[in-house]
Formats: sequence, structure tokens, C-alpha cells
Amino acid sequence: RLPLLPPAALRRPFFSERPTRQGRGLRLGAAMRITRLEVFALRGPRVARPHWTSHFVVPNGNELLVKLHTSEGITGFGLATSYAALDPLMKPWKSGFADLIVGQNPLAPERLYERLFGLTTSRTASEKGWTREAVIRCGAAVDLACWDIMGKCANLPLYRLFGGYRDEVPVYATCGYYRDGKDNAELRDELQMMKDQGHIAFKVKAGGLTLLEDIDRLAYIREVLGDDKDLMVDINRAWDLRTAMEGVRLLEPLRPRWLEEPVRWEDDRRGIKLLSQKTSIPISGGESEITSYGCRAMIEEQAIQILQFDCTMYGGVTEGR
Repeated sequence: RLPLLPPAALRRPFFSERPTRQGRGLRLGAAMRITRLEVFALRGPRVARPHWTSHFVVPNGNELLVKLHTSEGITGFGLATSYAALDPLMKPWKSGFADLIVGQNPLAPERLYERLFGLTTSRTASEKGWTREAVIRCGAAVDLACWDIMGKCANLPLYRLFGGYRDEVPVYATCGYYRDGKDNAELRDELQMMKDQGHIAFKVKAGGLTLLEDIDRLAYIREVLGDDKDLMVDINRAWDLRTAMEGVRLLEPLRPRWLEEPVRWEDDRRGIKLLSQKTSIPISGGESEITSYGCRAMIEEQAIQILQFDCTMYGGVTEGR
């Protein structure tokens, strides 16, 4: 028989809304709230010889950092990356965006993300001059900060909260950018330095020269790296479809692990689908998609074999999952 409970006990929740310490972790319910936030624009110094992709300069540091403070004293950091000027991303924070976040529960990141994403089709954002991309990127930083708080409350790394299938993942180093005056000797020194650091996989840039010049450059990179290292090639959406068709034919002897965003933006899903049917090189994409819906379309249309969604640019962990 179960013991009878007094009436007061029946009204008491089984899980307290107040935090109770259990070891190093915390049990937290609906009581936690975001009390204030801090926003930082992180900009690196200008360099005399900037790095280039196929068609744009890579900022030397261009990040939006959001720090959330909570009623329980736990803080969380989130980051949003921008390849363009930060001013459009800072504008919402100067005109009421933070008011939509303060008072919300950081342990309900999906609900907060939905609230912020809804601004992309709202009159409020239009009246205040918040661009759709700015809203989504600001929301990404907030979402990442919420998940940071979630992990701290659980005293677990996020990969464990997401299922923890593996303890380690392969990584690669992005390198081989274009620079004014950069010759093969400088390129070799750069690659050798990274090899000496222990890197075994390298993603390099292409698409900024003529096709034959780029292929010669990539052949030299493969020679410096050796056959035992992984080589990936990122075009940054610079080739038209005809160039891409010829490009994959010339690239196949270099055995790239994948070819990233090879086709220009205006019709890239159709283009990369046609391209993927003509090559054995896996095609990757998704970094330039603004939502998971665009990524889903690329997968459903069998346009890509590898998805590369950037949580710091579009939507955070909630959208990325």
C-alpha cells in the first residue's frame, strides 16, 4: 500500500522549480530566466595582404559575441560569424532586439529560437530595418548561448546531450587562400607549417584563377601534402556549370575527399545535382543556406553527398540539429 499524502503534499510539484545542487550539476526547472545580456563586435586588425577566396576577402576577424546572464548566476556565450560588415548585425541590438530575449527561459532554446525566427516575417523587423539575415544570425548567437547554459546546468558537454555517439571526430584545416604576390614557395611553407603542427586533412581554396591555373596550383598542393593526406577543395560558388563539369574531370586524378560549393549561387541546387551525376567526387554544400529548409531541399534533390551547415551563421544548434 502507498502511504496517504497530506493535502499540501498533493499540491507540491514532483520536480522543484528552484535549483537544487546534486554533485557538480544542477536540476533546474521553469524558474530560470535571462536577466540581461552583453553584445560584443569582435573585429581583427586590418592586414596589409588580406586572404582571398575565389571572389571575396576573408575578414581578419568579424564575429558577433553574445553573453547571456541568468537569474541563477549561470552565463552562456554564443557566436555569430559574418563575412561581410558587422553593422547590419549590430543594428537590431541597438533598437529593441534584446527586449525580446530578456525574461525568457534559456533552458527552452527551441521556443526562444522560434520567437526570434518569427521576426523574419514580422512587421516589427521591417519597421526597425532589421534584415532577415541579421535576425537569423543574431538568433544563432543567442541560441548557442542558450545551449552553452544548458550544458553547464547539466554539467555535460553538448555532444553528450545530443547523444554522444563518438568521443572524437576527424577535423581538417582550411588553408591555401589566395594572397597578392603569393607564390608556390609561400604556399609550400604554409602547408609544411601545418603538416608540422600535426594536421592530416587540408581544405584549400580554388576558383579564383583560370581553371587550368587552379588545377596546376592544386596539383602542386597535392604534391606538397603527399598521397597520405586528405585534400578537399572549396570553390566558394565561383564556377559556372560548364567550368565545373570540366573542373571535376581534371580534379579526379588528385583524389579530393570532396568538392565544396562548386557552382554559382543563382541556380546552384540544379547545377550541383547535374554535376554530381557526372563525377565520382562527393559534392558538399549547405554553408551558404540560410535555414535548414534549404539544406533539406539539397538533400532531397540529391544535389549533395555531404552537408556542411554552419551553426554560427544560420540558426545555431537548434536549427543545425
